[in-house]
Amino acid sequence: MPGIDQVRKVKLWKNYIARFREAFLFFFLNNFLLKITPYWVRQGFMKKILGYKIGNDTSIAMHCFFTGYDIKIGNNTVINRYCYIDGRGPLYIGNNVNISHYTIIHTLTHITNSPFFHAQQRPVAIMDHAWIGARAIILPGVTVGEGAVVAAGAIVNRDVPPYAIVSGNPAKVVGERTRDLRYTTRYFPFFDTDIQ
Repeated sequence: MPGIDQVRKVKLWKNYIARFREAFLFFFLNNFLLKITPYWVRQGFMKKILGYKIGNDTSIAMHCFFTGYDIKIGNNTVINRYCYIDGRGPLYIGNNVNISHYTIIHTLTHITNSPFFHAQQRPVAIMDHAWIGARAIILPGVTVGEGAVVAAGAIVNRDVPPYAIVSGNPAKVVGERTRDLRYTTRYFPFFDTDIQ
């Protein structure tokens, strides 16, 4: 009969192997698939291997960085180059959403006053027809309402009302967007360019 130490070592080894496999999947996605493969290959991997829910005609550009498994993306959504997409907590991105390059979306944070720096998941939702400007940062626990616009460089630390335009750090409402949004986003540029 194996001793307690041996059972413990086996459990630790199995845990290590599982974590190594998970790390390798994301390393492979972020450092190979999202750098040189066509849309259907990288998004197929995300759906079949990582279990992401990704809608029809959604475009995930090269050079993004994905982490975590809890990601749902609707139809006709664009995630442009060099975005950081965090699915370690629940992340929902709706239909016809435009996420501009270098955007950061976080669903995991640390509790500031925790003596042990505990992590905390807080869901993020970006609703239909929202437009996130370049280099915006969406912090954990935020909902960006339907049709809302987050200006370039804004840092969003609280919910954005539907059809509001927000700007600044922290982001504040600076205007209102039309509610008559009829467009369907379809953006599949060739390679790592803006040419389609």
